[in-house]
Amino acid sequence: RPPARRPDGDLPYDWAMITATDEQRNAPDPVWWEHMGRITAPTLLVAGGPRSFIPQEQITTLAGLIPDARVVTVDAGHLVHETRPEEFLTVVEPFLAD
Repeated sequence: RPPARRPDGDLPYDWAMITATDEQRNAPDPVWWEHMGRITAPTLLVAGGPRSFIPQEQITTLAGLIPDARVVTVDAGHLVHETRPEEFLTVVEPFLAD
């Protein structure tokens, strides 16, 4: 995606994190993808569905690179935990309990 433009005025978040995220998103280090297979912990990827600005096929691809990963989709867009907190907890709590 195009780099984000900084909104005017004081921000309630760290703008440097936004620019760093854009850089990593638009030009990731290939080693990052190559090392996904080294993750040994069970991994849960919570996808936001078609309303998310993250391409959902990338989440599926990522899950395929991590040995013990699974994807759960909560149709909520990018901020699943904020938009649908009950559904988010319904997915995450059992995963953490295991």
